[in-house]
Amino acid sequence: MREGMRFIRWRGEEFRFERLEGRRDLTPRSSVWAVSRGREFVGTMSYADAETVRELDVRCVRWLTALLG
Repeated sequence: MREGMRFIRWRGEEFRFERLEGRRDLTPRSSVWAVSRGREFVGTMSYADAETVRELDVRCVRWLTALLG
């Protein structure tokens, strides 16, 4: 999963996972996802280039469970 954003439904709420973008002329592609719920920033989650979409979805749910329990 290299591009775009993911929407994950967790406990009846929708969370948006979007890869942070730096200045392309100064920094390499970011390895961090920004996580939000509505307009509220929730946190950041690390990113692995080798991850499949399914692996990322599972990890997003685990991350939300660990953070928001």
